[in-house]
Amino acid sequence: MEKRLILIRHAHRDTEVPSKDNGLSEKGEQQVKRLLRYFEKRIEGEVRFLSSPKKRCRETLGPLVERYGGELEIDGRLTETGPIERQEELLARLGEFMDEWKYQGPDLLVACSHGDIIPVLVERLTGARIGIKKCGVVEIEFFAGDCYLTGLVQKPGE
Repeated sequence: MEKRLILIRHAHRDTEVPSKDNGLSEKGEQQVKRLLRYFEKRIEGEVRFLSSPKKRCRETLGPLVERYGGELEIDGRLTETGPIERQEELLARLGEFMDEWKYQGPDLLVACSHGDIIPVLVERLTGARIGIKKCGVVEIEFFAGDCYLTGLVQKPGE
């Protein structure tokens, strides 16, 4: 069984009111346009799209969903860590997400999340320790029972 997981850190958000669940800034909208160019030949066939509930994540994935079809599903397990969330709680929700992807998920899953979540997922799945910039893309393959980091692009489409 071979599967691909593409993780995208949300594009730059509007920070006018930092405590608000803002959407994308103009810079973020430009990043999403470059993201679309990056994915022109990387997505084929059926794909499932998952997003953190945050508006900036939904807006980052929205144009990809429009282009490649399907619907945008919201997954609370992909949200950023809360101020009182314990490490065990974080690892439990991410563990559930990872197991579902590996053993029940589609062949191609594209998910948008946050800078504190994606590095944890990558390390847990592959052992690699990464940092990821806004609108950065990570690709992971699950093959023969193991996960492999197959791509990390910090500025897609540039």
